[in-house]
Parts: sequence; C-alpha cells; structure tokens
Amino acid sequence: MDRDAADLVSFLSARLDEDDAAARAVKGEGSGALSARVLADVAAKRGLLRFVECQQRNAGAGDFMVHGPAMVMLAALKPVLRHLATAYVDHPNFDPEWEPNEDEYEPDERYSTRSRE
Repeated sequence: MDRDAADLVSFLSARLDEDDAAARAVKGEGSGALSARVLADVAAKRGLLRFVECQQRNAGAGDFMVHGPAMVMLAALKPVLRHLATAYVDHPNFDPEWEPNEDEYEPDERYSTRSRE
C-alpha cells in the first residue's frame, strides 16, 4: 500500500468529518444553502476517497491484471489528493511534503499543440 496516499486519505477523511460536523451545526442558522453545498462537497470528496481506498486494496492484489492498473491509478490520483489537502494547509496535521509540486506537472512539449505549429 502506498503509505503517502494512505496518509493523505486519512488526513482528508478527518478534515471532511470536521467539515461535515461544522456544516450540520450551522444548517439551521439561516445558512441552509451554503450548508447544503458544503455537505454535497463533502459527499463528493468522500466518494473520491472511497475510490482511492479501493485502488489501494487492488494494488495489493497478487494478480497483475488487478495490481498493475491500480498502481497506475494511484499514481494519477496522488496529485489530486495533494491538491485537495492544500485546503487544510493551516491544519497542524498537514504535512508540508504534501504540497503539490507544480514543476512535476509541466506539460511535455513533445505533446503540445504549440510545438507542432
């Protein structure tokens, strides 16, 4: 299992629990639409975390046809998790190592439409 991805999932899960509780606490105080949007956002992110957890389980499979695609999927999802975690950069449990490194995501000029002009 990818320890960094597992730590990100655990961190994000705890923050989503906090967001959920905060949104429910103010729901009846005239901020119903905002609370509903926050709760919908939390639900959507929890769905993503469930998908990541499924891929983590699959990455441990003995069958390469299951293991291989799961490892590729986790590699692709880790930057997404890192970007989601930056919303909580001020939280004491945020690991600075989770900061996205934008240099890693520079487009490859070989595949740029500008390089073909």
